[in-house]
Order: sequence, then C-alpha cells, then structure tokens
Amino acid sequence: MPAAVARSRRRGAVTAVLVGVDVGTTRVKAVATDSDLRLLGEHAVSTPWRHEGATAEVDPAALAAAAAEAAAGAARAADGRAIGVGVTGFSETGVLIDGNGTPVGPALAWHDPRGDSEAVRDQLGDEVYRRTAGRAIDAVSSLPKLLWLRRHVEATRRAVRFLSVPEWTVHSLGGEQVNELSLVSRTGLFDVPGKRPWLEALAMLDAGASFLGEIVSAGQPVGRVHDSAPEELRGAVLTVAGHDHQTAAFALGAAVDGALFDSLGTAEALVRTIRAPLAANSIERLAAGSITTGWGVVPDHLCLLAGLPTGISLERVGAMVGASTPTERVELGRQALVTDRSATAMRVSATYHGLTLHDVDDEADPALVWRVVVEDITAVAARILDIISAEAGAHREVIVAGGWLHNPMVRAVKERQYGSFGTREMAEPGAMGAAEMAGIAAGVVRPRWLDDVRP
Repeated sequence: MPAAVARSRRRGAVTAVLVGVDVGTTRVKAVATDSDLRLLGEHAVSTPWRHEGATAEVDPAALAAAAAEAAAGAARAADGRAIGVGVTGFSETGVLIDGNGTPVGPALAWHDPRGDSEAVRDQLGDEVYRRTAGRAIDAVSSLPKLLWLRRHVEATRRAVRFLSVPEWTVHSLGGEQVNELSLVSRTGLFDVPGKRPWLEALAMLDAGASFLGEIVSAGQPVGRVHDSAPEELRGAVLTVAGHDHQTAAFALGAAVDGALFDSLGTAEALVRTIRAPLAANSIERLAAGSITTGWGVVPDHLCLLAGLPTGISLERVGAMVGASTPTERVELGRQALVTDRSATAMRVSATYHGLTLHDVDDEADPALVWRVVVEDITAVAARILDIISAEAGAHREVIVAGGWLHNPMVRAVKERQYGSFGTREMAEPGAMGAAEMAGIAAGVVRPRWLDDVRP
C-alpha cells in the first residue's frame, strides 16, 4: 500500500482522492476521483485573463492561485484529501521565471496575436523550423511570443527558465521546474525528432539548454505539494499531466497507436496518435499542412494534431440567425438535414477570428447556411486527414467526443466522413486524464499503456 494512502486511511476522517486540474482557456476545471477513477467531486473557476482588444495575458501568480482554488475545491467537494495532483492545460502560453523561481512578466495567451514571427523566420527559416519544431511559424508558438516579450518587457530579459502553464502550476504548488514532453514539443524551443532542446532557437533568447528544465514524461512524479498550499492538497504527489487535448484523448482511450480522436469543442481538434519514430521530412510536410507533430503523453508515441474553428463558427452562425441556445441549434441542425445543398453555390471560409460566406444567394436561409458551414469545415478536416494518412498511414479507429456531436447535422456529416466511429461520454475528460496521471505518479493507478487497457 502506498505510504500516502496509508497515512490518509490512518487519519480516518477524509477520503484519499486523486485531483486532476485542466487549465483551460475559459475555465480552470478540477475533478477529484478515487483510485478507481470514479468521479467524487469537481470545481471550476474562471481563467483570470486580462483582455485589451484582441490581446489577452495573465498574471502567473493569479493563474496559480486559480488552479490551487479549483484543485482544493474539487477535493473539498469529495470530502477528500489529495494523495496525487496532476495538471494538464494549453502549452504555448508560458511563464518566464528568474533564478529565484519568480515570474518576471505576464504570460501571453496562446491565441494572443503578439509575437515576432518574422524574426524567427529570418533567423531559422520556415523549412528548418517545420522539420525541427514540428509546426509552422506563427504567433501561437511560444518562441515568437517570448521574443516579443523580451523586446517590450525589459524585466523578461532576466529570465533563466521557461515553464508552460501546466508546468508552472505544478511548480507553484511545490513541484520541480520541469518541462513535460508533450508540452515542450509545442513551444518552438524543442527539437522534436531529436527529442532534445533546440539550441539554435534558444540562442535567439540568449539562452542555452538550461532555459528548459529537466525533460519529463506525463505521469512522472516531480515533487509534493508544499505546506503553504490549501490543506486538502498538502503532501500530495505532483505530476505534469501533459497537453490538454492529448490528456483528454488518453482519458477516453484514444491515445493509442492508430487511433484518431476527433474532439468537437469550441475548436475541433483532430488528434492522431502513432508509435515513434517519424521521419523529419514527414514532420516538415505535416507542418506545411498545418498539422503539428510532438511527443505524446504515452511513452514512445507521437501526437499529430490539427485544429479547426468548427464549434466557434457554428456559434457565430447560430448567433447570426437567432439560434443562440443548444436547443435552438439542434432544431436548426434537423432543418439543415433536409435542405438541398445543390440549390446554392454558397460556400464558407472560416478562421478562429471570423467566417466569411461567399456567393450568398436567395436560397440562403438559416438551415442552408448551417449545412454549408458544417460541410465545408468538415471538407477541410478531410483534407487534413488525407495529409496525415499519407505520412503516417491510415487510422484504424475513430473516437469522436464533444457537445457538437449532439447536433443532428454535425453527427450526420461525421457519419458520412468516418463511416463508423466510437463515442465516449465523460465529464471533463482533460481533468479526468490528469487525475489518472496523478494516480500513476502516486503509485495507485497502473499505467494503462503497460497493458494497452482502455476504459
């Protein structure tokens, strides 16, 4: 029996729980489970962004406090005390810290447009960046954001280490300063095929390999919660649970070789897991097709990931035509199923920042617009999957999850796209996956990759 469990049982007054935290763009969500991963409690708080126009940033201390509040709230909701805490979340947003472990500037949101992409392009080159960082040069990557911060926030030039948001959250609770593979793979600071810090990229920050911490895997113990944290968390084993999309795929049984996970949220994420290695030329071609390659949360596996503005585009169309509630959008989806797409030449192009309807004609009623948006974005997804299949082979199974699958038009198009697919219903799969990783770190959950067991 692990010592943490034994101590909790001797106390007798509380339940030993695993806490999983998912630091999301809108909310910081946390769950508490038992060692069999049954949900016992949950809690969420708003992610404390500071917005100004199109920009968004966060005070690292405020973000750490929000994560601690969510984690403690979940443990309290379960009448429990944590024996393990795992943290997942978005990766490109990061925290710069000095030699004392203190943040020296704000953390820019992953979707914040501020970033010096041109400097990266001039110094490293597009093709080299794609084949080494596993992604195209854009303002989402951490490296362009860090260059922008160094130019505009003088204090950030004192930074000696970079931690992504989940890594910073773990460190703020008492963990070591580490970089987890699936997270650091998405920063532009890491040589993905080489599985090591990318020294040429780090040199742009006047930094070396030590700018990154020890490279660890998801589920690896990296310390314990300190005594200044909320009482419900103190002494728990800490782990970085990896990149949010991958951690959710892991929880749903979709982080296995040959599986495709289609997550239909505000952003649609296509998450393909393959066994390593993958040739650098393939990584470059995938990045040229807007598909990122990084290390996975499962050992010795890679994750190929692409995002699409599916959910946010449907929300925009719904608001535009007066279908602002889920019930109204379901009815719109039913009506869209019986519309005749051949009656119009209308088409749509969509980004995260907006969508454009082309060739709008007299046939453009709300249901037909809905159908056009669903079908045209799905056609983009199909082209992305063709690129992935060309480089990594065809997927062998598909798992689809997310609220938009309940829309009749969306479901019909997905059935047409995939033929058959599995579905999983799980509240907060990112946080649940983080709780499972916490259990692995605490020694009370057997890593499923040892048995290839799925939930």
